[in-house]
Amino acid sequence: MKTSTKVISVALAALITSQAQAGDRGERFKEADTDGNGVITYEEMMATVKTKFAKFDKNGDGYLELAELPKEMPIPEHMEKRMKRHMERMEERAEENGHDFDSEKMGDKWKPTRIKFIARHDRDGDEKVSVDEFASGAVRHFKRADVNGNGEVTKDEIKEAMKQRFGKKGKGHRDRGWRR
Repeated sequence: MKTSTKVISVALAALITSQAQAGDRGERFKEADTDGNGVITYEEMMATVKTKFAKFDKNGDGYLELAELPKEMPIPEHMEKRMKRHMERMEERAEENGHDFDSEKMGDKWKPTRIKFIARHDRDGDEKVSVDEFASGAVRHFKRADVNGNGEVTKDEIKEAMKQRFGKKGKGHRDRGWRR
């Protein structure tokens, strides 16, 4: 279940300050650094969130409702690659243990859906997602990356925040030998 919530969250609110593959991180940083000065301000981050939000807010009322979301939820390329690698590892483990593995059936389990998206982001239970609810993950990631608390995030701060959160390599729990 945690994988699906991460996929959904990243699918629509993927921002520079979230966990990402090294190559993709630079492109996402450039996207959010709208003035190209090498720093993402809180305002730039929120503008990026609002732009992504507006793509789905069909009626422009400031809320995302189930009917406004696409039937086939988008998956960012970096998440698709990550999911593919995860499925390959699961298939290898199943074969090692002599089990059959249906990757299509398992893939559907983690596929983001409109209902999962609403459930994940709707904090007040009104079955709608406001801009603030939509932005909450991005704001949390931004604050975590803003190491010195000045309201701006640099690439170095992102790297430092990832090191503090995930260890020396800054990639995740698997790099430290942990298994879920």
